[in-house]
Amino acid sequence: MIIEAIDEQLNFERLNLLETLADRVSEQILSHQQAIRVFIRIEKLDRIPGSLGVEIVRDRKNSKHDKDKSIITPSIVFIPNEIIQSNDLKDWLDAIAQYKKPTIICVENLFIPQKISLEIVSHHRIKLLAIEQAAWNLAGKDNRCVVVDTWTELDWSMKNNEVTVWAPSKMILDAVNKPSLKSEPLDLAIWLADEFKHGLYLSFGP
Repeated sequence: MIIEAIDEQLNFERLNLLETLADRVSEQILSHQQAIRVFIRIEKLDRIPGSLGVEIVRDRKNSKHDKDKSIITPSIVFIPNEIIQSNDLKDWLDAIAQYKKPTIICVENLFIPQKISLEIVSHHRIKLLAIEQAAWNLAGKDNRCVVVDTWTELDWSMKNNEVTVWAPSKMILDAVNKPSLKSEPLDLAIWLADEFKHGLYLSFGP
């Protein structure tokens, strides 16, 4: 159980803070009913032992995964440009806002004029940026929409019942298991949904 928790969190995305890794590993372990208390110490092996690291202690009563709460993964809603540019957009957003389960909106990229042939990595980055432009375009049409571009912002947005719109560049570039460079916007939405199934646990109160 412990080894699996460490492997899954290390394989999930590149982390800049040891505290984040320790917290995620502890929460995943405490998601198992057999786990009551977790003590974690992480040290950077390339430094003098004990010079740089973090220690945390978590128990079930202070965990996101105590017996009175359940793990909830969000619904992923893909809204194409045709809907965003139509008169039906408000109806879609009204329905999403009333939905009781946390929801993340994924969008298509804005049109990219292709006058010259681009190397695949460059085209991939441009497409990601075009998706983010579309996300901000959606936010500009309805002030309920909140654009997020990190897992931390995503967690906070959903916990506060905001209408979350995904800006994918940073999360995809930081991910260990990245989607294909040829992925289309719908493929990226499916990738995001799969990431919630494999190792990311977000907990919300009743």
